[in-house]
Amino acid sequence: MDQQAREGRHSTLSEQARAFAVVLADEFGSPFAFYHAVSGEQLFGPEGGAPLDLAPEAALDQAAAGRASAAALDGGRYRLSLLLYHAGRPALLAVGVLDGLAADDREREADRLRRWAQAVADRLRLTDQLFDRSPRDDSGAALASSAPAAVAWEALLTVDHLTRRVRIHKDAERNRRRILEGAFGLVAARSLIWVPARPDAPVLLLGEPCLAAVDARHLAACLTKDGEGRSAEPVFHADVVAVAWGTRFPGVTTLLAFPVADQGDLGWVLALNKKSAAAPGDGAAPAFRRSDAALLTPFVALLDLHGRASQRYQDLKDLLVGLTRSLTAALDAKDSYTYGHSERVARIAVELGRELGLGADDLSDIYLAGLLHDVGKMGVRDAILLKPGPLTPEEFEHIKQHVTVGYTILADLPPIRNLLPGVLWHHERWDGKGYPDGLVGESIPLLARIIAVADSYDAMSTARPYREALPFRRVEEILTQGAGSQWDARVIDAFQRCRQKVHAIRQRGVGESLQAAIDGVLRGADASPRRAPALTFGKMSR
Repeated sequence: MDQQAREGRHSTLSEQARAFAVVLADEFGSPFAFYHAVSGEQLFGPEGGAPLDLAPEAALDQAAAGRASAAALDGGRYRLSLLLYHAGRPALLAVGVLDGLAADDREREADRLRRWAQAVADRLRLTDQLFDRSPRDDSGAALASSAPAAVAWEALLTVDHLTRRVRIHKDAERNRRRILEGAFGLVAARSLIWVPARPDAPVLLLGEPCLAAVDARHLAACLTKDGEGRSAEPVFHADVVAVAWGTRFPGVTTLLAFPVADQGDLGWVLALNKKSAAAPGDGAAPAFRRSDAALLTPFVALLDLHGRASQRYQDLKDLLVGLTRSLTAALDAKDSYTYGHSERVARIAVELGRELGLGADDLSDIYLAGLLHDVGKMGVRDAILLKPGPLTPEEFEHIKQHVTVGYTILADLPPIRNLLPGVLWHHERWDGKGYPDGLVGESIPLLARIIAVADSYDAMSTARPYREALPFRRVEEILTQGAGSQWDARVIDAFQRCRQKVHAIRQRGVGESLQAAIDGVLRGADASPRRAPALTFGKMSR
């Protein structure tokens, strides 16, 4: 087959680039620009400015390297470059800009991002190779004689796609649905159902409504009662009506069931009523075969792995909650004037994040970050922390160290590394006059900017040893005046829209228990804690 015919079976390079753009934006959370790997010219991309705009010669040099690279930029950002393949050949150079996490070691952070980018590039190249090798006709369709192989390739690609998209720390039910949807697109069943062991967890059903959720639970209970699933092998029933309990489920004719460990008990994946290529009424209903079970096995294994990992992650979150409570209690005991401050900041920040349209995952992290944002003050001398008068310049320099102290305390806890930017940078200012690194504008993480406003509000409205609490109206005036200079104007706008809720949190004080509040918002995984920048109402802020 000549080159023109070969490329005719694939999507065009431009179409492939746009598909890659979606994948990379989802993976890295940042838009990418794309360059032709042969000519070096840009195909398309966002209005990225200097970090994304490469000269053709520079793009060709990076493409010729053949490996992903990460170059440090100003403001703690990094430019990623990775080579992408199309029809088995190097075709595109993708370039994006990401925020880094490890401010103290830029070389190590660049290496981490480079390895991440290379891993993504390798997975995409594997996908390209699998597609390129599968037997197809001149129109690009799978050959009929190789239909089983084509389905197997598709199953492999689907599982690969799911393993890249499923995040253990994200919404567990959404992840299960994704896995189930991937399997249902391949298995010849009219219904595919996940029946969890926990009675309070939802039943997930795809396809025809052969069973109601309560009946699906009943069917799973019958399988468990019969002793099915003890060997972890799939269960086949070619004629459900002939089974002792089969008449209870008149909508089910054939069944393929997989037992799955679900938090110590047995959950089930049920494939119901195999599809037939024959016209309705032509003979008996087709039965599920071993080949159907083989097709479903990797998806069931992924469900099983996800369930086990999710439970371990939940245990880890519980441990983190305990650690957070202990650290917060220790800080409250050290400074009675700020008792409850960290919890109030966390809850106010959640309201701001909700007003900005952030999801449950981000709100969860904002909450934890708010609780931990001042943990470094345990390293501040009491004589300075509790001083009844204004701080001297030397004392203020000492108290500023609490951001790096907090970073050091938490840096060796990998599960909460995503909170470190907020702990370290929670006194940065929008205009670049903050500390410790003088970050400017959007180079400060959004979640950190949110907690900065929450922290400033609570600090100004709370009595301290060196001053009385400011009236709410005066606090609002200071925040409004500082929008666009000390604080992000967008976050201040969000504060204005939800200020009544914020006032209520401040007036209630600690109120509900920490554990109850955590249970209410902890459902996800990304965040940035933070303490307010230096306040502008006369005395040096602590």
